[in-house]
Amino acid sequence: MTPVDLASVLYRQMPEVHRDRDNPRRDPSGTDIAPGDMARLLLVAGDLQQALYRTLRQRYQDLFPDQEGQDEFGMWRGCQPWVLPYLAQLLDVVPMSPLEAGQRAEIANAVPWRQRKGTTAATEQIAAAVSRLTVETQEGWRLVAATPRAGFARLPAASFSEAEPREASIAMKNRPGLGPLYATHPGLPNGTVDLRRHSRAVRVAPGTAGAETTTYGNDEVSWRQASRHGTPCLPDSYQDLSARSADLRTPDWRRGHVHPRRVVLHAAPFDGFFDPQAASVNWTAIQNAVTGTAALPPGLPLSLVRGDDGGVTLRGTTPAPVKVRGVARLEDAHPWTFENLWFDNELQVVAGSVRLVGCALRRLHLMLPTSHPVTVDARACLFKDLLAPRAAVALEYVTVLERLVAERLTASDSLLMQFPRKDLPLADTDVPRSGCVRFSRVPAGPPAPWQSDGSDSDFRVTSTCTDAAPVFVATTFGTPGCAVLHPATPASLRFGAEDGGEQGACHDLRYTLREQAVIDKLRDFMPVGMEPVLVPDASLRCPPPKPR
Repeated sequence: MTPVDLASVLYRQMPEVHRDRDNPRRDPSGTDIAPGDMARLLLVAGDLQQALYRTLRQRYQDLFPDQEGQDEFGMWRGCQPWVLPYLAQLLDVVPMSPLEAGQRAEIANAVPWRQRKGTTAATEQIAAAVSRLTVETQEGWRLVAATPRAGFARLPAASFSEAEPREASIAMKNRPGLGPLYATHPGLPNGTVDLRRHSRAVRVAPGTAGAETTTYGNDEVSWRQASRHGTPCLPDSYQDLSARSADLRTPDWRRGHVHPRRVVLHAAPFDGFFDPQAASVNWTAIQNAVTGTAALPPGLPLSLVRGDDGGVTLRGTTPAPVKVRGVARLEDAHPWTFENLWFDNELQVVAGSVRLVGCALRRLHLMLPTSHPVTVDARACLFKDLLAPRAAVALEYVTVLERLVAERLTASDSLLMQFPRKDLPLADTDVPRSGCVRFSRVPAGPPAPWQSDGSDSDFRVTSTCTDAAPVFVATTFGTPGCAVLHPATPASLRFGAEDGGEQGACHDLRYTLREQAVIDKLRDFMPVGMEPVLVPDASLRCPPPKPR
């Protein structure tokens, strides 16, 4: 939408006699090339009027917590972030989400959620809004095995949006070996699975009776459960409806789910840095633009900025890091900055310093001839190998899956899977010459005193660090979920950063805080005694198949 030019509006509202007497500059063809005195005067008045209009407009928008696009002046249709606590206090809402969008959703949906308090639909809406998770809910009481008894009231099949078995007998009579047809009735209190059938989710047409709609990746798919009493194809997933004895243990991500007072939230694990549908580009296609003076090829999801000091900044413009294929080599002594990129091969730096923000690198190798001052500065990054001999390295919110080599190292709120070394040879036990590691995970190092080039090292690991082993959703570089902390990870890592967040590369993504926010929020929206449990479910990454 084109913004309104209030100066032009004022000029058009002036009497025509005054507009005719204005003295604009014109070229020989009679076209205006510069405004006249009256137009310039009204331009000043129009700027003031536009500022007043934007102020009043913003005051009106500050009444609404949710954002709905932008208006003609580029202003968001929603309140400013600093207004959110006041709106929350007005509606008696305690925002739990670490995301601004989640807090806006909590305030905007405060009344509807309270009206639907305790329902499955509200539970899934809260989880999706607060943490941006794809969630499928299972009520624990439905999973508890019940013994048939006299007077047992069996629910009709219509309660499960299914047809009575006798109505489907014509379609089933030609399928021998499946046993009596009444064994498929969804209301039967079965305590054992039916080994003659397979139970799983199957894709159906939208609008089918009893169908549910779930977002898998970027696609919404309608599905329903097939053979509820059959053998589960994916045990312990949202597709597993098999009944079992009540589990009285304290609930966590893997146990205590089958209980009348549990609500199990199956959530797809976060992808981390590796989106399965990430945009990609070959390094050879952008090499001349990055290392030379050429422009980036059109249509790529990248932006390139060159600074006055010769520095080069390459940034991915998509929500997920842009995949860069091939070996990248930098030979010019420039300050290099990379943001929101995924280097699927090796990044070789022969000269210059490197700054990385929100990047994933299979290997960063600094091939410097002599010792240099700080040459690697990484924040919220993931490395498989970080090899920087004769260089100083500064890390914040970084995960290094394998080797870390640096002459000087400072690290904070990071996860180091191997103890840092100074030189490349694997047999060399020298530690970095100097530096400090704080609020991080560091494994046990070589016996003290630590040595560097035959003398005592000034490298220190503070008491705020831990050697607890993390558990990742995936450990293979380039796989969705790589370096994402699993709920089985000790709390000293999931909430061990200096600000209370998680340590490692996913700190800024706030995965653990988002998961905890769902649990804390749902406790206020469930009946007394009910307890929510969040369970990672990898089957939610893949949509169910079509029925055979």
